[in-house]
Order: sequence, then structure tokens, then C-alpha cells
Amino acid sequence: MLETPPLERSYKGYTISGGADRVYGHDMEWQAAARVWVRCPDNVSIEVERFYDPLLTYEDEDLARLFGLFVAELAVDNWLPDPWYYLRPMDFAWAVDIIRRAAVECKEREIRRPKLYESLDFLEKQLDEKSTWLVRRYRRELRWDRRNNREKEELREILRVTTRGIQFACVGLIVRRLNELAIHFRENKPSIDNLRLQLVIVRRPVPL
Repeated sequence: MLETPPLERSYKGYTISGGADRVYGHDMEWQAAARVWVRCPDNVSIEVERFYDPLLTYEDEDLARLFGLFVAELAVDNWLPDPWYYLRPMDFAWAVDIIRRAAVECKEREIRRPKLYESLDFLEKQLDEKSTWLVRRYRRELRWDRRNNREKEELREILRVTTRGIQFACVGLIVRRLNELAIHFRENKPSIDNLRLQLVIVRRPVPL
């Protein structure tokens, strides 16, 4: 049986879609599926949000697709940042902001997105060997599914603690780079200003 393609349209700079995934073992039940993408300048699409909920199950496939599209709109309106957030070049501020947001949101939604892994790749390349174990620990905790509130709360606490360690390591590295650049302050002023701004963002605490 051919699957009905999802509803799809542009919305506030994103591409959103609502699909209907057949419920396993039930021929006439579908679960609403919401997805949100952002298109990069090179025409590569990045999935930034994916949402399923067993409560959004319907006996009408078209209704499930409509609800999926509606949930995608809610995601864009209520908790996703502006599309530019996903298109800017990776740096310390953005990488730390991504892992910090993920550490807080892991109980409510799926956090394993390409941008989260991109930020971890960036941090692992930038930090010294004494600090990269923190990035590897963060990545390792993403391997398993957490299926109940207790497991999700444990994941959240591990990611929050690990994020604070990564922040501390990034602050030390940025300060060392600032000191090196300050030797030739005039020539390096644009880079110094940029790193100072990143330092402010990196130092923001992980929300409780």
C-alpha cells in the first residue's frame, strides 16, 4: 500500500510538514507526525524539529496529517528560534548555546538533531585533550532512549553537569586566546571584540 505524502509548506522561513505514520499493528490508525526543516544557502535541508505523540492518533489519515502540520506551526511559533540561528557559522557561543538548550529540553522533546552533533564536533576539535572527555561524555549519553520520567530526569542532570564542565573549559580557552590577541591589540581588535561577545554568551548559566 502506497503511503500518502505529507502536507508541506513554507512557514516563517522554515519548511514545515505534517505526516501520518501508520500505528504498528493497526491498519486503520495513524499517528500525527510534525517535522520542521530549514534550508541552507547550498540547498541542503536541515531537520530542526521532529515531534510525535501517541495521544495524536486518529482513524482518519488526512486528519492526522493536518494535526501534524498544525503541531509543526506551533513549534515554529512557540519554541523554535529564528531560522538564522541554524544558518550562522559555528563558534563557541553558538555551540555552547545549543548544548545548553538541549540539556534543558531533553525531558520535553527529542534533542538528537544534526546541529547538536555539529556543535559537539566543533567543541571536540577546539578544546584540548584534557577537556574533550566532557564532550565525549555528552555525546555518549545521547546513544540510548529514555522512556520514563526518571530516566529523562537522570539524562537532564547528567547533561546539565557536563554542559557546565564544557562551559568552564571554553571560558579558559577563550581567555587564553584573548590574552594572546591582546599583545597586538589594534590589529586584533575585531577578533577580540568577537571573542568577548562569545565569552558573555558562553558564561550564561544552565537554567534549572
